[in-house]
Amino acid sequence: MVANLLDIEIEQAIDDRRLEYRDDPVGFAVNVLGMREDWIWPAMIEVAEAIRDHQKVAVRAGHFVSKTYSLGRLIVPWFKTCFTPSTVVTTAPSDNQVKNQLWREIHAAHSGSRVPLGGRMTSLMWDCKPEQAVLDSMDPEDRANWEKNFAIGFSTSADSNVEHATKMQGWHNEWVLVVIDEACGMLPQIWRTAVEGLINDERCKIVGIGNPTDPESDFAKACHSSDDELNEGKDSYISDEGWYVITIDARDNPNYQNRARIIPGLASYEWVQSIIERYGEDGDGMRYRVKGLFPTHKEGTYYGDRLAKARGEGRIGDYPHDPIYPVYTFSDFGDRWTATIFIQFRKGRIRIIGDYWDYEGAGAPAWANVLDAKKYKYMGHIAGPDLNPMSGSNRKSFATGELLKDTLLKLGYAVQPCEHHDFDSGIRAVCDIWSLFEINELECQTFLPAAGGYGKTKNMRLSTNERPVYHNQPAQTWHRHIMDALRHMAVMYRIHQYMGDTIEGLYDYQSLGVNSSPWDNNILTRGLKSFERNSKRMR
Repeated sequence: MVANLLDIEIEQAIDDRRLEYRDDPVGFAVNVLGMREDWIWPAMIEVAEAIRDHQKVAVRAGHFVSKTYSLGRLIVPWFKTCFTPSTVVTTAPSDNQVKNQLWREIHAAHSGSRVPLGGRMTSLMWDCKPEQAVLDSMDPEDRANWEKNFAIGFSTSADSNVEHATKMQGWHNEWVLVVIDEACGMLPQIWRTAVEGLINDERCKIVGIGNPTDPESDFAKACHSSDDELNEGKDSYISDEGWYVITIDARDNPNYQNRARIIPGLASYEWVQSIIERYGEDGDGMRYRVKGLFPTHKEGTYYGDRLAKARGEGRIGDYPHDPIYPVYTFSDFGDRWTATIFIQFRKGRIRIIGDYWDYEGAGAPAWANVLDAKKYKYMGHIAGPDLNPMSGSNRKSFATGELLKDTLLKLGYAVQPCEHHDFDSGIRAVCDIWSLFEINELECQTFLPAAGGYGKTKNMRLSTNERPVYHNQPAQTWHRHIMDALRHMAVMYRIHQYMGDTIEGLYDYQSLGVNSSPWDNNILTRGLKSFERNSKRMR
């Protein structure tokens, strides 16, 4: 009996101390986890205390400033231990970033802790649920929370995003922390699920941290302030979306400041100087690698520089649907994904008035419902060349077993295939007409980050942090689907331009009637060879 009372007293003392450490993450790191106090530098302290004090924290940071180390060695163990029952969700764009980087640090913190942290550790889960007998003794509401008393890690790769987005919606608890590492690469649907589906009161917190590589990403929007001085500075601030934004400049770390190796792994003085020499003090490479600021456009992308120019010229903004002009749709249909852009050719401009992005496999019926609901005056519908029954794969609908083209026709939409073209010709076709684009920012929330992030595959063998090398092949990321739809539009547009055909709405609109789309097969056949000849001349 005495022994049992002693155990209870010890547990109570630990619990009391745990509550105290809620307000002292650095004390927890030193006294409980056993971290060296001289390795906890000011940026780490600011991040930890910001998560303590704010609901939404965004950390834009240069290279080699202990981003993942801070999350895995300090933030996750502190929150999971001091806030219970809690669910901690950790994610990053790739399996390697989650398993071999972030969770390697979490495992190291757990196994090396001065005070045992408890729970059962597996590769990507820290399970702190009580024993079954204890769970059985709880009332239903408490039991539901304690059954979700764990930390979990997963990557947001395109083939698993639907599963994880669905699971995340149910991970509510007394306390919740969402940790997004390499936040610029996060899929939009995962970002929105986390922000809109989990962060619903002051006990639910989220931190996104990463190199600010993509100015069109959700992470960039989270960091954005209408005050340019804040965007371009190092002082912390509250963004337009209500995030507490921290900027970590690699030149502020102890190694750079002292020109010596004070803390292993942090950026050295020599490394920073090499970046300055390569990119210049104000170059984009310097901005996101060292300063922790967003570049004008993402490196290694097909259209990033053109998108940045369009924004600078005011061609991204309020460009809504004009009811006087007809609407064309250009789509990329896949087994699971469907991407569509809505286009108006208006007074010599190509107006992108909206987008549709289905990543849940809703298929043709959902696509048709979206088009019906918009009540536009449609002039034509174009998809990829694989829809062509003569030369394309003409994929079947899994729901009906019939040809997708026929399924769409039964739903009321005669969708024509784009002509076959090689990838390089399609990219050039888009680049040639980018200066004509007007993009409706409010309704193009998927198109814009897709265009900004649509990149080439990095050559991992030859690339370094200082000198990335890219293959001339598109990276297999979510961005490519809606950019394929854009490519289909550009190819069709150029074919008609070479043939001298009139595209309704481009200059003077006179209705041709509902079924009088200019995108007919005869024009396609006549125009393709001319298009290919001109494309070759442009090389």
